[in-house]
Amino acid sequence: MDKRRRVLGTFLGVTLATVLLPGISTILDSPPWEVVLAGAVFLILNQLIYSYPSDIRTAPPVLLLILGMVGIAQDTLIWLLVSWLGSDMEYGLHVDGFLAALLGGVIVRVTVLVLLALGPAEAASQPS
Repeated sequence: MDKRRRVLGTFLGVTLATVLLPGISTILDSPPWEVVLAGAVFLILNQLIYSYPSDIRTAPPVLLLILGMVGIAQDTLIWLLVSWLGSDMEYGLHVDGFLAALLGGVIVRVTVLVLLALGPAEAASQPS
């Protein structure tokens, strides 16, 4: 269940950042597929570099702050990578600069963390 919320949060965050930020735009005129491509890059890299707390509801605030900052830096670098890949392939998303990538990283990370916090708590397994 946690993985589904991360996937949904990632795609929702990429879509929100593309729609809300003027510094992130599509290269061609087929935005749904370009956003899906960017979301796939985010998902692959976020699964390889896992920086989410195991349980967001019981995590100490310092851990949330540290993992949030690491996650925002990670997502900012992924936005820059998505822009670089898009310019090489002439398909995808274009990010105008570091500030747009940073704001996009904040939007993606906050969206995922909010969905992780708002979803139902996973049932604790009982030892036999």
